[in-house]
Amino acid sequence: MTSFVDMRDWTGPADERYFVERARRQNGEANEPGRDEVVDMTPTVSTATLQHPPRLALEPDLLARFADELQTIGVAGERRAALLLYLAMTSRLLPRIVSVAVKGPSAGGKSYLAKQVVSYFPPSAYYTLSGMSEHALVYDETPLVHRMIVIYEAVGMAGELQTYLVRSLLSEDHIRYVTVEKTKEGIRPKVIDRPGPTGLITTTTAVHLHPENETRLLSVTVNDSPAQTHAVLLAHADGRELSGDVGPWHELQDWLAAGTTAVDVPFARNLAEAIPPVAVRLRRDFPAVLSLIRAHALLHRATREIVNGSIVATIADYAAVRELVADLVSDAVGMTVTDAVRETVRAVGDLTLEGGETSITKLAATLAIDKASASRRVRSAIDGGYLQNLEDRRGRPARLTLGDPLPDEVTILPDPDQVLQCCSDTRGGHMQPDPVAMAHVVFGDDLVHHDDRAGDHKDHDHHCPTCGRAMVATSAGRYVCTNAPGHAKVLT
Repeated sequence: MTSFVDMRDWTGPADERYFVERARRQNGEANEPGRDEVVDMTPTVSTATLQHPPRLALEPDLLARFADELQTIGVAGERRAALLLYLAMTSRLLPRIVSVAVKGPSAGGKSYLAKQVVSYFPPSAYYTLSGMSEHALVYDETPLVHRMIVIYEAVGMAGELQTYLVRSLLSEDHIRYVTVEKTKEGIRPKVIDRPGPTGLITTTTAVHLHPENETRLLSVTVNDSPAQTHAVLLAHADGRELSGDVGPWHELQDWLAAGTTAVDVPFARNLAEAIPPVAVRLRRDFPAVLSLIRAHALLHRATREIVNGSIVATIADYAAVRELVADLVSDAVGMTVTDAVRETVRAVGDLTLEGGETSITKLAATLAIDKASASRRVRSAIDGGYLQNLEDRRGRPARLTLGDPLPDEVTILPDPDQVLQCCSDTRGGHMQPDPVAMAHVVFGDDLVHHDDRAGDHKDHDHHCPTCGRAMVATSAGRYVCTNAPGHAKVLT
């Protein structure tokens, strides 16, 4: 008899290779008197749980589920920023971690948003700081391996040495610092090595961070529009400032950390070919995009196929990431500007139609935003050359006029269909992670066989009831669809 079996009912060998190793103090396992206990970085997930993914892991669209969760606890709007932070936090499990700076005016809700997102991760995933001394990252013994440092105000790391150490940790995956210490034999050199990889989440009112650090982070600006302010006021009025049920989300992250975290992006080269090499910064932004794609695939590991020990990312993973960062990448390389900057420059143009100049006060009134938000937008537009301040005396009101023309809305990251077409053109119409004739995909205790090059399946005529694609035959006499997330059904 034919029936459908949910993937959560499968049993099979678990991959018990921990990607996150137990972090140790540099002076050994024992804690010194007065020291805080070291957070155990080993995921606390049983073998049974590894074999049976938590229910949340089977969600077809976890980002949408997370956005709904935040809305229920009173987080108004800011969907893009919240989901980008969630993916970046998940990327801590990968070799290359994505770091994010959340920017915006004072009282814009940056730190509140970051705190809410971080609360949905287990304590072993992050290390929260309000600030730090110049040498704190060197001498602090808190484990940083596959962990996010969260600094809720970037001024907490504004010193030159601090920014250098953060930069080293993000780029080189460790800090190697040489100092001297007194010993019985006299002064001797001591090498302190702080291993990573480590990511950074920070918030700031500044338009730009330290120029050397700016290119190592993705920057997302919170919404300062009147509509967003109205939504926040309604959330307060409704009393929806609640604490969410973070338990299942912690369980999900522990389960992800305890299993395989290697991810293959079979269309990575096709994506690279489709991106115009218009700026040097893309050398850093493109790997960040790939890491976000991997993080999204890892997040949906329970509904992705696994080939040779690696989760296979799908074009759906790229589509989800592109929706979050396409304009951020284009803006970062100067190929477009944010909607807020575009609106601001056009408003200045309207206010100076007859020539002359305008002020920030008039601009703020036109945009229906406060002067602080208007001033921040103006600084960004001036940095891009799209506005000019004719006032060169410090402390005097700005005299704004138009600068360079606004660029067209150019998108650097190609449409998913374009990437899919490139894959089809280069691989004979069927995208697969490896061009070998046969691949072995492990689903629970079943070994799936399919032809990577032609897409032909073993002798059967079963098709997925969701998408209609021919289902893959397994050695256990079952058939499974591997086409898209959520098609986690087995035909027996």
